[in-house]
This record gives sequence, C-alpha cells and structure tokens, in this order.
Amino acid sequence: MLSRKRLARSQILILILAAIVAACSGGAENAANGSTYHTDLILTQPEDLKAAQLQGDRPLQMVATTSIVADVVANVGGEAIELDVIIPRMTDPHGYQLTPGDLRMLHDADVVFINGLGLEESLEQSLSQLPEDIPIVSLSEGIQLREFTLERADTDADHDPEAHAATGVDPHVWFDPLNIGVWTDNAAQSLSALDPANAATFQANSDTYHNQLEDLHNWILTQLEEIPHADRKLVTDHLFMGYFAQRYDFEIINALLPAFSSAASPSAQELAGIQDSIRQSGVQVIFIGISSNRRIAEQIAGDTSVAVVPLYTGSLSELNGPADTYLLFMQYNVRAIATALK
Repeated sequence: MLSRKRLARSQILILILAAIVAACSGGAENAANGSTYHTDLILTQPEDLKAAQLQGDRPLQMVATTSIVADVVANVGGEAIELDVIIPRMTDPHGYQLTPGDLRMLHDADVVFINGLGLEESLEQSLSQLPEDIPIVSLSEGIQLREFTLERADTDADHDPEAHAATGVDPHVWFDPLNIGVWTDNAAQSLSALDPANAATFQANSDTYHNQLEDLHNWILTQLEEIPHADRKLVTDHLFMGYFAQRYDFEIINALLPAFSSAASPSAQELAGIQDSIRQSGVQVIFIGISSNRRIAEQIAGDTSVAVVPLYTGSLSELNGPADTYLLFMQYNVRAIATALK
C-alpha cells in the first residue's frame, strides 16, 4: 500500500505529466534561442537542509541532473546513498526534456542536486513544481562566477548592440577542478544534514576526493606548461571553456555559436566574422563538443585550414569509456588540448 506521502506525490505527478507535454515545445524553442527560463525554482542552501525521515536501513535517495553532478555526489556519498541521474550520458544538458520516468525519480527523491546557473534551463519549469519537501540544491553555490560578454567581430553597436553578443553567467563551472572542490563541500554538507548518522563517512569521502582534485589540478598545470603563452588561444563551438581559460591562462578568441548553449545557431554574418578572427589570430584548432553537430565547425575548418578537435563538454562518456568519471573527463580533455596546441 502506498504511504500517504507517496500517494500525494502520485497525484501531483499526474498533474505535472500533463503540464510537461505543454512545456516541452516551449522549452525546445527557448533552448534554441539560448534563453533562460524565468520560473519560480526555489533552491535550498546546504546548511538549511533537515534530516530525512529514513525508515530502517533505507539509504538516502539522490537525484542528480547531469552525469558530472552525479559523479561528484557519488564520490561523496559512496555506498550510503542511492543515486539516479536524469540526463543520460552523452546527452547535451542544455535542451534535455524530462520523461515520465524522470518525474517518478524526482518524486521519490530526498534531495535533487543540480548544476544550476541556467544550465538545466529546460528542466526548471518542472523542477519548480516539485513538492516543497523535496529540496533542490545547486552544487555551484559559493563558486566565484564568471559574467562574460563575447562581442562578435561583426557587431554593429550603433544598430543592434546585443545582436551578436553572448552575455550572462557562465554555467560551465566544472571546467575548473577547483570549482569541483566547492561542489564537493556542498555535497558533503548536504548529505551530512540529511543523514547525520553517516556524516563522518561523507566528510572522509569528501577529504579523499579533495585530494584527488588537487592532484588533478597540479597534473593539468604540468601538462600545459609547454604551451607558449602566444599559443594559448581557444576557439570553441559554444562558450564552455571560460573557467578553464581563466584558471589556466588561456584566451577565448571566439565561439561558433552566439551563446553559452550548444542549442543556439549562428547567422551567416557571424560565421564570416568568426572566420576573420581565426585568420587574424593565427588559431590552428577549433574545439567542439564530442557529441555536437560537426557541420558548422567543419565548414569553418575547411575555409580556414584549421583542425577540428572534439572534447567532452556537458557529459561524461558512456560507462567504461575514456571519460566515464570527472577525473578522466578532465584528463581526456587536457591531453587533447595539449596535443593540439603543442
């Protein structure tokens, strides 16, 4: 027999399933335009979480939005939690739409962990309709954020000052391993509040993972040290490497898509401006998402005689793949960048 809480959630779920059908078409359109939802999504601070009502030996039920968020939470939670992931591996998080199965997972959760900062814009409307007793925590709380503006080479400020610029908060915080240290702290604090009996385990796991992140950061410095400053220039398919560039002293020359979302699309005038900036800067490589549409990048590469190098961006690889944990994700990308620019 369903508990009273589960029964109430089931009734709410029926209503949300109906609402999500109407939301999907609008969500796809917003994602394509690179916009951000304006919802009533209420986030809970890690320090404000209350202990979950755990019956018997039931572990905490966690839901994470992306595979990268899930990997960090799993490293902290270990065997003391059960963890589900909404967005499948090798799937772009910018425009993903929830399924009925995703909604059922969400309604059984003790907490939902998200990247936040607009990354999960296509999920926000549905997340905002979850019951109040299912807290939503952004692991990015406390990170020093980048507010970026990338002006296009062909921008005519007198006519349309915003037509060819990407502005706002950059959500791709995971490209700096030291930011993942903040995620780790937030995860440990959240899990300890929800399950005080396992707080010592969560803190020990957090300490271990912090050491691995520090080792990763130092390894990256070593891998990149042979790249001359003049060659530390990046052209990407969308604006996903800002935190990496800031941490490791690179310059973002341009991006093929006029937004931080890979769901955006450039105009012909923008493509011409990108080609001009590539030629003028002497860049020899375009870095794109490994699961992105390569058509635009290959068109520009053919016109400018540069190489196209794929990187993992918003998702880990499939299990047992070359980037199936966050640590391997960063190692794969850094090796690819170092090889291309050396």
